Amino acid sequence: MRSVGLLACALISTFIIYTTAVGKFPAQVQYGMVLLLGLIAVFCLKQGPLARIGRGGLDVLLSLLFIGMSLFSCIYLLSEYNDIAALREGLPNDLDLVCYLLGTIAVLEAARRVEGWVLLSIVGAALAYLLFGNYLPGLLTHRPFDITEVLEIAFSYQGIFGVALGAVVDVVLVFVILGVALRLTGAGDFFNFIALRATRRMRSGPAQASIIGSALFGSVNGSAPANVVATGVLTIPMMQRSGFKASFAGAVEAVASCSGQIMPPIMGVGAFIMAEITGIPYANIMLAALVPAFLYLFALSAAVALEASRLGIKPLEDQGEQAMNSRRLAECITLLTGFGTLIGMLFSGYSPTYCGLVAAATVLVVGNLLPQTRMRLPDFGRFLVDGGRDGLAVLISCAAIGIVIGAVSSTGLGIKLNQMIIALGSHSLLLALIMAAVCSILLGMGLPTAASYLMVVYVAGPAILELGVNLLQTHLFVFYFAVLSAITPPVALAVFAAAAIAKTSSMKIAGNAMRLSIVAFILPFAWIYHPEINLQDLSADNVLPTFAFIAALMIATFGLTAGHIGFFCQRLTIIERALLIAAGAFVLAPGWLPTVTGVSAIVFLLSFRYWRRNNVQAFA
Repeated sequence: MRSVGLLACALISTFIIYTTAVGKFPAQVQYGMVLLLGLIAVFCLKQGPLARIGRGGLDVLLSLLFIGMSLFSCIYLLSEYNDIAALREGLPNDLDLVCYLLGTIAVLEAARRVEGWVLLSIVGAALAYLLFGNYLPGLLTHRPFDITEVLEIAFSYQGIFGVALGAVVDVVLVFVILGVALRLTGAGDFFNFIALRATRRMRSGPAQASIIGSALFGSVNGSAPANVVATGVLTIPMMQRSGFKASFAGAVEAVASCSGQIMPPIMGVGAFIMAEITGIPYANIMLAALVPAFLYLFALSAAVALEASRLGIKPLEDQGEQAMNSRRLAECITLLTGFGTLIGMLFSGYSPTYCGLVAAATVLVVGNLLPQTRMRLPDFGRFLVDGGRDGLAVLISCAAIGIVIGAVSSTGLGIKLNQMIIALGSHSLLLALIMAAVCSILLGMGLPTAASYLMVVYVAGPAILELGVNLLQTHLFVFYFAVLSAITPPVALAVFAAAAIAKTSSMKIAGNAMRLSIVAFILPFAWIYHPEINLQDLSADNVLPTFAFIAALMIATFGLTAGHIGFFCQRLTIIERALLIAAGAFVLAPGWLPTVTGVSAIVFLLSFRYWRRNNVQAFA
């Protein structure tokens, strides 16, 4: 079973590489082939429920049954899709319905195996709403759907084979393959080396290394929990050794791992998905995300620096290997040529998918020309296997999320939710945005970033657009909160991953993570009220006011951070902390008067604390 699963993973990579290089099949064939291979891989590699109660033999039979269901449903759909689309859409025959039923059940079980009961509960609720929502009162009701219609919605381009699966097959999987190429050549390790090298003399060095390394690695990784596991095994113990509490160290890693999802140029492939579904040029998206990503990282970096000062932490003498040697030089060359190829081709107008494939090929070629990063023969097989295996979770999750998107669209729930947000927005844009943010976090909990973003943007996105927010800012708003769901209790997958490494309470880490990310939760509102920070309309007339406001945001960010840490030169009083946080938030209000007032208050409070510290030292 395992060997079949690994073969299916290798075939996913091979299929994606071939179709990206040579040409894609019709969408239904393209998505159906990848989904079929993904289902086979999951049922071969992930144990079912019977294995956990000691019934391994029966579990194998159950997995084989699900593989058979997957084969029948996908092959039938691939062979009949022309007739279904032309003659039987809305009028399925009995064999069509059997195909839809078996395929939907297979996808649901695969989703449970890769993402657990949270995702299955969300999709199950969507199916239940389709079937029984007509009995609900008020705005939640809809016209009746019979089982035939529900199955057709679920296993069609409206559901499983819809936009979510399309985004993964067309965009995400190529960048998963690029990430594997970086890892196997060792080029990905250079991220951690850069981080350790740059921060080795700082008292908050281990924590700063975590921030830099996680941001760089997470940008190509695409998953905050996976990023925590990849970089946290090095950085969390190092932070603990330097004197940070385990719960704080785990929180820093969890929040830093989310930063990779929002950091240009790749943004964990979020930028490419956004470009694909909005039609906005990639360069515009990258530019719009630049200042928010900088402020996110600046806030986290300031927080760990202030916490290190509060605790009186000294720099570690040994933070790991820091010497630049031939191995590191080879990793650097491989990394820079790969990223240089990617960015250069993107700005030359090539599609993100093709750019990702060429970048992966460049990494492999350059890495294997250099003896220090040369892969062994078995590593090439592992490259194909890992390329498919690392993408399984997001592939199956997005297939299942397609059912939710189909249910929201078919029942009109999205329109009703949008009407509620718009009605709220007629009284207060801020309240409407808060409601949209809460929807984004709740719907995104427990899901890969790509899946949560795609689901939420089709539910809440239209309402934000209707309130007068432009397309790019709307998508960035939803995307940020989808990313932050990874550190928001109670699900908070990045937090649980960090807790396993730090060996401490996940709730303590979650509390610290929420505190450290206070600026991150406020930032999306900043570009709604101050769209200039997205750098979309820069001109000679507004360049100075734009950068003046960005400088004001940096001061506000530092003030907010000092307020929640409770330290600047000395411990801050409760009143000082409250004033700093209030002043930092006040800067974001529309108009220059709140900005100037908030910045002035922060500068005064911090200057007073600095002056008082110096006076105490002078009289000591």
